[in-house]
Amino acid sequence: MSEGAAGVVDWSLADRVARAVAGNGTGKRSVRRADLRRAARGSVPLVRDYTGLTPRGRLPTPEVVDRREWIAANMETLRAIATLAERELAEASLPGPLGRGLRGALGAAAAVEVGVASGILAQRVLGQYDVALFGPSRPPRLLFVAPNLAEAQTRLGAEREPFLRWIALHEATHVVQFSSVPWLRDHIGGLGERLLQSALRGIGLRDLARLAGRMLPPDPRAIARAVRDGSWLTPFAGQERVRLMRRLQTTMSVVEGYSEHVMDAVGADLDPAYMELRAAVEERRGDRGPLEALLARLLGMEMKMRQYRQGKAFCDEVVRRRGIETLNLVWSEPAALPRSSEIERPGRWLSRVA
Repeated sequence: MSEGAAGVVDWSLADRVARAVAGNGTGKRSVRRADLRRAARGSVPLVRDYTGLTPRGRLPTPEVVDRREWIAANMETLRAIATLAERELAEASLPGPLGRGLRGALGAAAAVEVGVASGILAQRVLGQYDVALFGPSRPPRLLFVAPNLAEAQTRLGAEREPFLRWIALHEATHVVQFSSVPWLRDHIGGLGERLLQSALRGIGLRDLARLAGRMLPPDPRAIARAVRDGSWLTPFAGQERVRLMRRLQTTMSVVEGYSEHVMDAVGADLDPAYMELRAAVEERRGDRGPLEALLARLLGMEMKMRQYRQGKAFCDEVVRRRGIETLNLVWSEPAALPRSSEIERPGRWLSRVA
């Protein structure tokens, strides 16, 4: 179990499950740091000049990591977000002599939920602007997952240099977003914290008793096999989680869609091969088997695919009608973010905010 007063989620188990699910891929050396840094050079000024946003503070240097290093960084962020929810659960009393075992089952189940999601994402994420979303601020990091980059480049049949430049440009947009909009970190972190709280609170005693039978003692390798063969189903559900997921989805749709819009606006002039690469990526996003689609729905990754499409369509339409200056109003305050009913109807957002 995790150390400290909270001690509900078994973070050591979460890490082991994530590593078992993620595997190693082609390793860290499949992309050279020098190549990535050369590809990223000049990306932030390009984004800044197009958007008019002004980054604040020192910007991070690109780092090449493997899947395990990305998992470690992701776990640090999730653990910080989950602190309050863990503390509340640790102080709550569970009835009867099985209370300790039930809490252990809950901690193991939560750890597996986190581990499975982190492990699958560790196989897919190409780059990430890693910022502390909750708790004390820490220096942000700009991470690029080497084996995933190498595999994606091969799968897309792309040349190494333009592919890395394209990925670096996407992450540069996030660097500019978060370093220019002070409230964005706390807003997303607050939604994430409440989402974890609702997930941990939403599981009932009957579910806990059932979990105790199949989760203790936990076996990360067996869990990884269950994920691969499609038999793993999350024990966490509930209307509150769905509502919060919808709010988080809308926010992330704007964050990701804005980045996609900027990439197209800047990238088309940057490299003639950009649009071919863009078309290949779009085709790949819809090319998934049944198991992958099922896992996407269970873990919220289907939401991620919609984020790119809905968010980009929203940003494209606002810029077409009113320009990038009007689109930048989404960063003026949390209330200016589009509502879920507005993300597919930009005109409603323009009427309300602009």
